[in-house]
Amino acid sequence: MKKRAVITGAFSYTGSAVARQLVNRGWTVHTLTNRERPAGAERISTSPLRFDEAHLKNELEGADVFINTYWIRLPWGEQTFDTAVERSKMLFRAAKMAGVSRVVHVSVSNASAGRNLGYYDGKAAVEEALRRSGLSHAIVRPTLIVGPNDVLTNNIAWFLRHFPIFPIPGGGDYRLQPITLEDTARIIVSAIEDSSDVEVDAAGKTVFTFKEYVRLLARACGVRRVVIGVPATLVLLALRGIGGILGDVTLTKEEFLGLDQELLISHESPRGEESVENWLMKNGESLGRRYRKEIHRHFGEGSTMAVLNPGTDPE
Repeated sequence: MKKRAVITGAFSYTGSAVARQLVNRGWTVHTLTNRERPAGAERISTSPLRFDEAHLKNELEGADVFINTYWIRLPWGEQTFDTAVERSKMLFRAAKMAGVSRVVHVSVSNASAGRNLGYYDGKAAVEEALRRSGLSHAIVRPTLIVGPNDVLTNNIAWFLRHFPIFPIPGGGDYRLQPITLEDTARIIVSAIEDSSDVEVDAAGKTVFTFKEYVRLLARACGVRRVVIGVPATLVLLALRGIGGILGDVTLTKEEFLGLDQELLISHESPRGEESVENWLMKNGESLGRRYRKEIHRHFGEGSTMAVLNPGTDPE
């Protein structure tokens, strides 16, 4: 008998890659999502992600594992980090009431280290809620995930394609340790198929300074650009103005502080196997061809459209 997995966001980003790998391994996959199922993903059943405890319990009944990828990148409208924490707790309660055997939660690297940063404080609170739930669980903490249709790396490439000078806030000597989307999904699936309570980072093999990463992206895109350090306050101010023109939030102050505090690196042995540099060089032609709007994708008209297709999109 096939094992059954319920996952949030199988038509989004990380969830799509996880769902595809699970289906390929013979799992039955059901997703909770408000995005329309794309053609080619018929093997994945779907129900609305509605934050009603009775609805969630009903959808989770019969699942061997629940994979939680739900989170928000930034507060918008009535959605805040506090509401995201409470919704995550509701998902865990519903899983326990439904008798789910195991919960795998996708967090972020150094969640407990980002004090006074709403994104990280919220992630840390959700991790602690899962630990206290009494459920068999795994927590997987990715650093910066790089793959098709991502936002940060793609939009850096977009700026590199459109402007001859790339100003880096604070000089760019702070480090990050990106990992490919497929490596991230592989690590999550490994945690799904484990039975012990585990907490692991998902990080790539190579640590870059942010300046090195931007220059790598320029090479991948086939452009030559002047990369210079500029005081962070000036860059953030400029990005706020550009974001207003684009109708998006390009980079928040908290996101910069997370970069500056080197929260996107791991202090564990890297579990990533793929070379991020090779992936970028292979896919550089497609990077930055259009700006990807976070607000449109998650809070606007794009919130019902698939980000990736677990049935057809390449790895």
